[in-house]
Amino acid sequence: MSRAPETAAAYGRLLATLARIQTDYAESPERDFDELETVEAYMYAIQMVGHVSEFLIEADRERPRFSLIVSPARKLLGDNPDSIYHQAAIRGDRAYRIKGRRTGQDYISFTVHGTDPTGGFGGPVLADINDSDFRFDADDRYELVLGATEPPADDPAVWVPLDADARMVLVRNYFQHERSAHNDPEVHVVLDIEPLAPNGPSPVLTDAEVAGRIEQSCAMLEAITMGVRVFGAPPAHPVPFVSEVPNTVGTPWSFRATGEAVAGAVDIHYSSGAWDLGPDDALVMEGTIPPSRFTNVVLWNVHMGTVDYRTRTTALSQAQIAPEADGSYRIVISAQDPGVPNWLDTGGHRRGTIFWRFLLPESQPETPRCTVVPVSSLR
Repeated sequence: MSRAPETAAAYGRLLATLARIQTDYAESPERDFDELETVEAYMYAIQMVGHVSEFLIEADRERPRFSLIVSPARKLLGDNPDSIYHQAAIRGDRAYRIKGRRTGQDYISFTVHGTDPTGGFGGPVLADINDSDFRFDADDRYELVLGATEPPADDPAVWVPLDADARMVLVRNYFQHERSAHNDPEVHVVLDIEPLAPNGPSPVLTDAEVAGRIEQSCAMLEAITMGVRVFGAPPAHPVPFVSEVPNTVGTPWSFRATGEAVAGAVDIHYSSGAWDLGPDDALVMEGTIPPSRFTNVVLWNVHMGTVDYRTRTTALSQAQIAPEADGSYRIVISAQDPGVPNWLDTGGHRRGTIFWRFLLPESQPETPRCTVVPVSSLR
């Protein structure tokens, strides 16, 4: 007989969840395209176990801490080599102080999220703030207070009202440098969170508490694997910025325009579509980039993870794009090196997602123009 019956039962359900992920996600007939996509499905599932372990199993919402969401070794739901993301599990009926420092970022933001009804990662945005509204001191330090009550006038912190349904705070630090943030050992983020009222050490764990965390982990693992749309399948609800025509991308569009409590970043205009190219094909994207805080384009595999950016060029920020004489851009996506600037390497993938981010653009970004040509025609 187990000394921790609830945890033992929840652990059994975790093992059953992983078994279903194998049959219904990694080995799903609907997702059976080629060997590379299948082995990456297994890698993704294992990485997500690490994600829920850090975010849910180790969570103490009374005494939260910030942890990295993604890295070159953990790619979750559309990561980005030019941005360092942090997360902290919180309670909406508590108050917290956040302290940070600007260390070369082009943009910093915090979004407070509610509960995802599917048990997944991205609940609706309940509050958001970016560095335009921070109060930086002489050392580029800033403070925020998350809570139901505004701090006193002499408090240096900026107030972010906290909804009772709040469950997570997500932090975005974008760096538009010539070397991507996740490839640059010099890039770092200074960030901390603590309860506004000290509440002593964490209580000793109980069987029921750990079992509950494992149950939450099972729900999230299901939502971010089996609950994710099959690549190439029609969406249940059309997404305005996503093109359904292969080898094209959609019109850039911002979640803030909806006025709804959606899960995505509200300061970004997104544009996305799928590439599907043969070994001798090249997709040429052309256009102009309006003045903005940050712009980049990234290639994802079918599991919404960036194609390896440690040893290949699979993303380009505006700081990395070699412009044309008139200031426009010309970017080439292909499996073979076309011998021209701004090549995005598909890394052995036949297909995947093209994802643009235009962050706080001063004008509506134009839709990138896409054309498929033979690679040989570019040399």
